[in-house]
Amino acid sequence: MSTTELNTADNSSDQPVTGLPASAYTDQAFLELEQQKLFAQTWVCIGTIDDVPGTGDVRPVRVAAREVLMVRDNGGEVRVFHNYCRHRGHPIVTEPVCGLKRLVCPYHAWAYDLDGTLKRAPHFDGAGEHRNGGAAAALPGLKPVRSATWHRLVFVNLSADAQPFDAHIAPLAERWSAYDFSHLRRGKSVTYEAACNWKLAIENFIDFYHLPAVHKGLNSYSSMQDHHFIRHDGVFFGEGNDHYDPKDDAAGRLPVFPGLAPELNTKTEALCLFPNLLITVFNDNLRIIIVEPLEPGRCREHIHVFFVGDEAVSASLEGLRETTVARFIEFNDEDIEVIEALQAAFTGNGFDGGCFSPYFDQNIHHFQGLVLDAIDQTVS
Repeated sequence: MSTTELNTADNSSDQPVTGLPASAYTDQAFLELEQQKLFAQTWVCIGTIDDVPGTGDVRPVRVAAREVLMVRDNGGEVRVFHNYCRHRGHPIVTEPVCGLKRLVCPYHAWAYDLDGTLKRAPHFDGAGEHRNGGAAAALPGLKPVRSATWHRLVFVNLSADAQPFDAHIAPLAERWSAYDFSHLRRGKSVTYEAACNWKLAIENFIDFYHLPAVHKGLNSYSSMQDHHFIRHDGVFFGEGNDHYDPKDDAAGRLPVFPGLAPELNTKTEALCLFPNLLITVFNDNLRIIIVEPLEPGRCREHIHVFFVGDEAVSASLEGLRETTVARFIEFNDEDIEVIEALQAAFTGNGFDGGCFSPYFDQNIHHFQGLVLDAIDQTVS
């Protein structure tokens, strides 16, 4: 399907549109369905290649309620494995570590190469009777997870039966083809925990209706009136602004993507790559938020801000980077206050799904429909 720019809503029905009930945000059973039928079945962003920058760097990550490992191997490739030893299932690594030569299970010391091959199984055939080298490699190695990288982002598909990643990402890659993401350099990473369901973080991100009430500072240079809807059904959706005009000291002073058409210097787009990657492109940076469900009423936001080129991450421009990041931190703090208040209310007030604006809430309605479709559920 082609990307749709939505500037008008379908007002053909006089019946108000309602959304998901409170139980979709508070019930453990609903979250388990989402983990099994949505997060485990599609491509999900789990981090960035910068999370494991050097050979032997390892980072445990949780996705679809399962533990996986991101590993930088000897050839510089980022691999992803299930985080358990093939002997008895003990976790291999529980905290990020750097520069490992091998991945060694702490239970019985089975040792794996960085490509997942088993290299040593101590005492496998009796005391002092070890399996090494080829004899060890004949035993199961770490179980790989289907993975792919897109520029600096790492994705996995736990079920291994989603469409090829290139086809999955193609609509967004085509839309943003004017931006040369090979110049991206990570500048800042921040992690938040929010006392709310993961869907509220997504829904708030794709909602610009709340800008005047919640984000008076942001709305002063990226106003609600200047936004328009963007949607590629089933893949990405969000909003764009052709008149983004921040007024702080960093505005217009950081390196920008090379070769941009003049009109892109004041344009920004903020999209959700379904289900849980929030990604915003500017002329001088790219910001991503990976929303990780933890519990029905708790999620984690992994925020990464990338700048353009080596000069942009130099010591001389540190102040400008910090000012740019501060813009995002300010309104993200405001957003978390709102979505945590929503979660608290949903837990105790019998919320029935609300009454959607046919114009402003169309992307939220679309997102909720995708969730329900994925988990084969309907709500009354």
